[in-house]
Amino acid sequence: MSQRDIRTLLQRRSEIDITVKGRTSGRAYTYPVWFVLEGDALYLLPVRGTETGWYKNLRQAPTLQVRAGQQALTTPVRLIEDQSRVAAITERFREKYGARQIQAYYPLINVAVEVPLSSPGH
Repeated sequence: MSQRDIRTLLQRRSEIDITVKGRTSGRAYTYPVWFVLEGDALYLLPVRGTETGWYKNLRQAPTLQVRAGQQALTTPVRLIEDQSRVAAITERFREKYGARQIQAYYPLINVAVEVPLSSPGH
């Protein structure tokens, strides 16, 4: 899928599906998640921070598949633990979804995940 295609699809959505590999089983698990699109990446907040199941799986195998409609992109991810970056990403989530929604939906925000939408050199 081209970078432009995924961006167009993501701009019209508030939720996407991500698929990660289970850290012990190796099975694929799919989860619906909220996201923020910014620049050449989208950002995810694990609902229960480092205790979120899919986040734990990403620590073992930092690659996921993003699905928007019929389009899918498999890409390595970057785990963000720097609290100033996590705070900036959380603010973008508040702008997109509303502060009350974020406060109610995310009981613990201590990490974020960056999903690059283009490979190096593009």
